[in-house]
Amino acid sequence: MQTIGEILRSEREKKGLSVKEIEIATSIRTVYITAIEEGNYDIIPGEVYLKGFIRNYANFLGLDGQQIVDLYRQSQNPTTVAEEMNNMDAPLKEKPMKKPNTTNSSKWLAIGAVAICVAGGAWWLQNSSSSSQEPKIDKQMQQPSPVIPSQGIKEQVAIPPTPASIKPVVIIAKYTDQCWTSVTADNKIIYEGTSQAGETLTWEAEKNITIKAGNAGGIDIVYNGQSLGKLGTKGEVLVKTFAANR
Repeated sequence: MQTIGEILRSEREKKGLSVKEIEIATSIRTVYITAIEEGNYDIIPGEVYLKGFIRNYANFLGLDGQQIVDLYRQSQNPTTVAEEMNNMDAPLKEKPMKKPNTTNSSKWLAIGAVAICVAGGAWWLQNSSSSSQEPKIDKQMQQPSPVIPSQGIKEQVAIPPTPASIKPVVIIAKYTDQCWTSVTADNKIIYEGTSQAGETLTWEAEKNITIKAGNAGGIDIVYNGQSLGKLGTKGEVLVKTFAANR
């Protein structure tokens, strides 16, 4: 059975990517990428970082990141996983049923019947008295005030609200294929994930937007209302920056 590192390395080599290209696209240092591929997890600072690196690396390659993390957990704790499966297969023990006390049951049924009759009578008396009193209605509240149009104006025209201001850089990404994408707006990461074909995402910025794509041929770009077509070619790892028009 392949290790986690062997699965990731094999997929990377299939795509013709170097470790340095993976570092640029995912911001994971080369030393950590190499350590994951070789199964040398001790040099990575903590389990949380390790699982995050594995998930992001797998997602970038077009794999299911969560599934790869689950495989890593199973490889680290095979005994625990086997015990959980055995516990799930164990039959449930049935608890012996207590024989009902017919005497007490009959007693409580009789008390319950009397209580229901008393409650029903009280409800009937309350509703009979309330229905005989006609509710008072404020006629002034019933009749709305008439709207008197201004002289010379036949109809009122609603003025639409002013639309919110649009930032200088607007990117619309239309996905035609699965693609891992990381987006930085004004030096701040605002999106990172693997988008699917058919999705459309919009990003805005004051100065610039940088897009890192693992499959540049799977994205059609619209930049400030202008269609630019494909970001790149199919399977191409690409980093591109779009600045404000000055």
